[in-house]
Amino acid sequence: MNRAERIYCKDITGGNKKIITNMVSAINNESLMIYPTETIYGIGGITTPNVEKKIFSIKKRNNGNPLILIAGNIEKFSYLNLKFTTESKKLANAFWPGYLTIILPSRISNSTFGIRVSDHPFLQLISDYVNLPLYSTSANISGENYYSEPDTIYNTFEDKVDIMIDYGKLPESPPSTVVDATENNNIRVIREGSITKDMIFNTLN
Repeated sequence: MNRAERIYCKDITGGNKKIITNMVSAINNESLMIYPTETIYGIGGITTPNVEKKIFSIKKRNNGNPLILIAGNIEKFSYLNLKFTTESKKLANAFWPGYLTIILPSRISNSTFGIRVSDHPFLQLISDYVNLPLYSTSANISGENYYSEPDTIYNTFEDKVDIMIDYGKLPESPPSTVVDATENNNIRVIREGSITKDMIFNTLN
């Protein structure tokens, strides 16, 4: 693979139409990228089997460890036909967009999906151009430390991904909180992050 193209925040927020058009075209054509979220830099791309396979390969990630899906608005998940319980609707209304990942079952398959709606400017921007959510997983090799410096991330993955969206060093942040909402009347906190267990259960009361 050639060296990854590095696209800087100023080129995107400044409205450079050529750069944005080329970036969106690459994403829609299953390019693998490193991109910013509210919490960390993630590795991802549109939610296709080919992109998923590439992510697991470069991260050296266990195939049994599913990837989170992220988007700038909830409509991007509609093709999954997810089943929201009363409790998960309350949590989505309270904490989206934001730092909450909700695991939900699909009505059209036996699969479950962890999804998150983000208000990060990059994800909001591409939601206008990309019809699918993105896979999201931390920009590090599985089992190794995550480093927040963009140069370190780029040097690690420059020959493994197609694009890096560089928003500089992101503010320090806890990870998103992950809750399992696959069963009615049974919310389980899988990972406590920015949103505490107390905040979750106080919202449900």
